[in-house]
Amino acid sequence: MTLCYAQTMPGVEKIAWLEIRERLPQAQFVDYLFAKEQNGIVRFNYEGPLEDLLALRTVEDVFVQALHLPKLTRGRYDLRVLGEEVAKGEALGRAVNGLMRFLKLSKPPTYRVIGRLYGKHPFRREELAETVADGLRKRYPRWLPVPDGGQVEVWVNVLGSQLLLGLRLSDRTMRHRYQKRVDLPVSLRPSVAAAMVYLTQPTPEEVFVDPMCGSGTILLERRAFGPVRQLLGGDVGAERAQAARLNLMGQKRKPRTRQEEAPPLPLAIAQWDATRLPLAAGSVHKLVTNLPFGHQLGTPEKLPGLYASFFAELARVLHKNGRAVVLSSEFELVKESVRQQPSLHIVTGYSIAILGKWGRIYIIQQQAPALPAP
Repeated sequence: MTLCYAQTMPGVEKIAWLEIRERLPQAQFVDYLFAKEQNGIVRFNYEGPLEDLLALRTVEDVFVQALHLPKLTRGRYDLRVLGEEVAKGEALGRAVNGLMRFLKLSKPPTYRVIGRLYGKHPFRREELAETVADGLRKRYPRWLPVPDGGQVEVWVNVLGSQLLLGLRLSDRTMRHRYQKRVDLPVSLRPSVAAAMVYLTQPTPEEVFVDPMCGSGTILLERRAFGPVRQLLGGDVGAERAQAARLNLMGQKRKPRTRQEEAPPLPLAIAQWDATRLPLAAGSVHKLVTNLPFGHQLGTPEKLPGLYASFFAELARVLHKNGRAVVLSSEFELVKESVRQQPSLHIVTGYSIAILGKWGRIYIIQQQAPALPAP
C-alpha cells in the first residue's frame, strides 16, 4: 500500500473521495486535512498503479505522501525533527523509491522544494523549505536543486499543528487540463466543474444541459466523463455562447477520405435566456450550472426575480427523476426559490471556496408526482 493524498479546491475534498472510491476500488480512506482557504486535502492508502491517479477529474494535484507529523510543538524544535526525518527517515525513502519507479528516470533528477505555512509558528515559510532542502542535500547529494520547475517537486505543508510532506505526481496539466480557444474572466475551475458533473451521476443515455454555460467548462467536463446522448449549452450573451462553441467544437478540419469522417458530436450551443429555455417539458435528465450572484450582475436587486424564474424553468424542463447541480453563494435565495417549486427538493450540498469567496454546490432532485391513493 502507498500512502497518497489529493489536493482539491477547498470543500471539494469530500466529493473527490467519492470519485477516488469509485474509480480506484483499492483505495482506503485515511482522513481529510485543510489548508486554510487554499486547498482541501484527502489522504488515502492505495494499492495500484500510480498512473491511475492522474485520471482523477475532481482534484487539482496528487502526491505520494513522504511524511506526516500529526502533533507539532509549534516551536523551532519542529524544524529539527523535520530535518532529521528528511535526511534519515524510512517514510521518505519509501516514497522516493515509489516516485522514481513512477518517473522512470535514468539519472539523478532535478528538484525543488515548495513550502506552505498556515497558523502561528516561530519560523518562516522560507526556513521550512530550506530545512527540507538541506535534508535532501544530505540524503541525495547527486540530486540537483533548481529554482523553478524540477523533475521532482517536494511540497512541505504546515497545517496548524500538523505537517504533511509529499512528492508531487501530477503536473500543471491536471489543473489546466485543456487549452481553451476563448477564456472568459472568472471562469469556473475545471476540477470544480468536474465535481459538479460527478454529482449528477452521469449516464450514457442522458440529455445534459448547462443553461448558463459561459466559456463551456462544465460541458467540457461532462464530455470528459464519457458518452452522452446530447450535450446542450447556452448563455444570454452572444459572445459567451460563441466562446463556448469555439471551446467545445474548435476548428473543424475537412476529412480527407470518407472513412475518416467522424460522427457529429451530440452537442448544441445556443444564445438563450435560462429562464425561458427552448426545451420541451421533462426533456432534461441532468442540468449543471454556475448561477450568477450579486456582484456578477452589477444589479443585485434583480437576483430574486432571476432565481425564482430560473428554478421555475428548472422544474418545468427537468425529467421526472432528473437531477440538477447548481453552484451559488446566495444561500437563502437558492433555498427560498426551490421551496417555491413543490416538485423540487434539495438532496444535500457541499460548501466550497472559490477565489476567496464561499459558495455552495446544491444537489437538487425532481420528484416524480405521487400516485393517487387507491
